[in-house]
Amino acid sequence: MQPAIEITQRGEKDFVSCVGVGDGSRCYESEGLCSIAECLQDAAAVLGAEFSFATVIFDRMTMGSYPVATIEHRALEVADELLTKTFGRRTMD
Repeated sequence: MQPAIEITQRGEKDFVSCVGVGDGSRCYESEGLCSIAECLQDAAAVLGAEFSFATVIFDRMTMGSYPVATIEHRALEVADELLTKTFGRRTMD
């Protein structure tokens, strides 16, 4: 079962990160994070070595499956990729 990391932006520098399992339940939530990268690092720390991959959902859009190690150690790059994907999807609508 692959976990999901869901990131929601509440304000310019106010994010919420949730980690859940395949059945839709949330097992961890952190509020008041300052950036997408911080959300990713926080969630990856929770997942630890127990999981190899996680699905990332940003702004209610599924962005894809990423290695947890990449999410943790390259959070800025993954965050930039999420923003690029989000912008691309919104311009297509």
